[in-house]
Amino acid sequence: MGITGFDEISVQKQLLGEQVFRRLGEAIIDGTLPPGQRVRDLELAAELHVSRMPVREALQRLERIGMVEMLPSRSTRVTAVTEEDVRASREHAGYQAGIVAHMAVPRLDPDQRALAIRMVDAIVDALDEPAAASRRRRELFSALSALSGNRLHHAHLAEMELALERNLQHFVPDASEAAEQLELYSALREAIAAGDGDAAERIVRSLHGIECG
Repeated sequence: MGITGFDEISVQKQLLGEQVFRRLGEAIIDGTLPPGQRVRDLELAAELHVSRMPVREALQRLERIGMVEMLPSRSTRVTAVTEEDVRASREHAGYQAGIVAHMAVPRLDPDQRALAIRMVDAIVDALDEPAAASRRRRELFSALSALSGNRLHHAHLAEMELALERNLQHFVPDASEAAEQLELYSALREAIAAGDGDAAERIVRSLHGIECG
């Protein structure tokens, strides 16, 4: 087998590992794997029809982003979301999504710009359902990240997005902040339409409760 063959095997393993990581992360988000649930790599491998290796790698990645914890006894369980997790996740999401908006918005072509605006509208339509709104925010900023022109930042956001969605899917802003959301999303639409990355960054951070000077 030549070098090309090894490269192909490596790519296939990476794709499989990513699929398992996403599958397990989504199962934690939707409650199929609830907080406190003990998970065993051998059982998961059998259920997903894969070897234990990609499952172990996926669990290690999920531990790094706080969605599971590996106990000294070598068992693994799904973590619960704490108030501190919500606070830290919202702050992190606000800064990182702001950077993504800053980079991506000026680079969008007309079709991409129209799509981004439709995705903002979809978030607004879901504001009464926190979990749905959280998923649609993730979809928007994942799309903008992919279009940002910065593959390193995109890779970082892709690694964290499952944890951020899980931690923020039940977050509901207080009454005063909620009343401001519609205005901010309307302003975000305008910033995207104008290709104004600076304004988009400020608005996104405000949407996450970060005061901009």
